[in-house]
Amino acid sequence: MRQNTRISSAPGVNDEMKSPMILDGRHYISRLLILHEHVKAAHQFNELVLNELRQRYSILRARGTIRSVASACLKCKRWNTQPIQPQTGNLPPERLDHHKRPFTHVGLDYFGPILVTLYRRSEKRYIALYTCLTTRALHLEIVNSLTADSAIMSLRRFIARRGSPTTIFSDNGTNFVGSSRELRSLHDNSVVEYATNHKIDWRFIPPASPFMGGAWERLVRTVKAALRSCLANQPLKEEVLSTLLLEAESIVNSRPLTYVPSSPDAPEALTPFHFILGSSSVVPWTTSLTDSDLSRRCDWRRTLRLADQFWARWLREYLPTLRTRGPNNNALNLSEGDVVLIADPTLPRGLWPLGTVAKVYLGPDGAVRVADVHTRGGVLRRPARKLILMEAAPQPVATSG
Repeated sequence: MRQNTRISSAPGVNDEMKSPMILDGRHYISRLLILHEHVKAAHQFNELVLNELRQRYSILRARGTIRSVASACLKCKRWNTQPIQPQTGNLPPERLDHHKRPFTHVGLDYFGPILVTLYRRSEKRYIALYTCLTTRALHLEIVNSLTADSAIMSLRRFIARRGSPTTIFSDNGTNFVGSSRELRSLHDNSVVEYATNHKIDWRFIPPASPFMGGAWERLVRTVKAALRSCLANQPLKEEVLSTLLLEAESIVNSRPLTYVPSSPDAPEALTPFHFILGSSSVVPWTTSLTDSDLSRRCDWRRTLRLADQFWARWLREYLPTLRTRGPNNNALNLSEGDVVLIADPTLPRGLWPLGTVAKVYLGPDGAVRVADVHTRGGVLRRPARKLILMEAAPQPVATSG
């Protein structure tokens, strides 16, 4: 079928332009013609593709079909498609476990190095950051190296001062993985036995997923900002560094967790120090004590009641601020057999590895959060937010009995 046009009498014009062939944009042959022109146009310029096709064909729903073919082109997907953005997941129970001792559930990270002077030479020191996932309190430790032994000794100092945590979250740093492996398998070392007896559950976030450790990554930035003005990239004595770290820890633990009202009659904002010290800062209380206070036997009840009031404020003021969920992008879940591209910001996009999803891991809400991808270099575990769907796996055809 050809289109009956009004230019049939035009001299010097071929018949294809005078009476172009009518094609259905949904037909397979029409999509092949469009794909051919799309490749000739260097995988861009949809208007150029439309103009070239109009010289010989009259395609129904041409613009929509051209956009559909361009979006299905594998080469265009490799260069233009963005990674999957699943809906923001639910907070883990450790972030919401109230009425527990501070630092019961801990997030751990390292940052540095920081140069310190030792006699006439300079050495590197690293900072271990422990944060309470519930109260957002902070604890800093100086670490001499990035070895498993230094990580275990740092954990031992932390337990001696803050108590033993039941859960530790961290990234997949080799020092943390080594520490956890020793805590699980070795029993002939006194330091390892000390940590093992505390029954610490050490969990790791997937590789290349720092956004899953936002609870401690944000505090790393806060501490760096507090130290930046003091350090100024100058080597300093280790004693001075230890003092500066403790002052930075005190400043961060004094930060408000909730909105600070401007009214002078309003109660002071809740801070991490309320759960550690019972007040908003290290400044001594101005309340005067009398001899009768020393003989009272109900002080422990008063202390418990005060702590319960802080947790009641935590539930009333801080917990509602965690309810907001990010935008729902209605992203499709990955499935085994899907061909995906692994986003790696450290490499040019043309070198991003291509692979097949071997296994998926669902979150509590049923959305795929992590997947194992089989690539040429082996099996890589990556979060769904770093995977670009190139081609979905063929679905099995249901057969009727």
